[in-house]
Amino acid sequence: MAPKTLRERISDHDDTLAPARAFAARGGVLKRLVGAAVAAALWAGCGPAVSHAPYVPLDLLVVSSAPDSFSVAGVRFAVSDTRTYAWSCSRPQADLSIGSILSQGSVRLEVFDGAGALVHDNTYSATLLGDVTAVTRSGGTPGAWTLRFTFHSAQFSGAIELTAHPQNQPNRIDVGGTDALDASWIFQPGWGAGPVHVDAGGVSAGSFRIRLWDGAQKLVLDQTVSGVGDFTKDVTGFAGVWTVQLDFFNAAELGDITLTQS
Repeated sequence: MAPKTLRERISDHDDTLAPARAFAARGGVLKRLVGAAVAAALWAGCGPAVSHAPYVPLDLLVVSSAPDSFSVAGVRFAVSDTRTYAWSCSRPQADLSIGSILSQGSVRLEVFDGAGALVHDNTYSATLLGDVTAVTRSGGTPGAWTLRFTFHSAQFSGAIELTAHPQNQPNRIDVGGTDALDASWIFQPGWGAGPVHVDAGGVSAGSFRIRLWDGAQKLVLDQTVSGVGDFTKDVTGFAGVWTVQLDFFNAAELGDITLTQS
């Protein structure tokens, strides 16, 4: 059988690469990666014809790492792997954004600062329908940070990003929409003695619990929210590194949760 023409081989790959091409429009890095995959597949197709269509591997995580800015985006469905990256952060704290729709599986993110101290360790699991924005532990060490991602059957779109936290900008935690979420997350922002404003929307099913410990590690809020009504409260305590624990119990159609200090 005569080898396929270049046009035929490209046509064979159209259906396989459609999802990747749609995502590729978002950034030049991904365009180059997918282009390399296409070129490799076409080169392989120049050999003798076989009985099955060529396979283009799309097990890709698109990573962008620069001083004070890091992002990882998913290209393939159901990623299961552990990836570790070095990252340079000039500030003692980083802002974290899970700007993804996570519809299946989970992503565990561990962050170690310039001294090797663990400053963030949460597992983000399905189903997340909106952004999660937060911070690493206040008072870390600038320098060479280490980011470790553990993906378990993670099906997600969008990006996970870390950026150096700007000086004198208040720490803020925001959680967007969820669907049947069971999870427990801990954050450790740096807040003063002034009031911390807590604003939480309700849920259509399930519940969630908010607990806050102040800079002296005294429990200053313990609130469980169920039903569609909002919860709002200003909480005071000692300045320092606070601890925020958010527990979700099959929480569906969650309104935003926001914790911030002016």
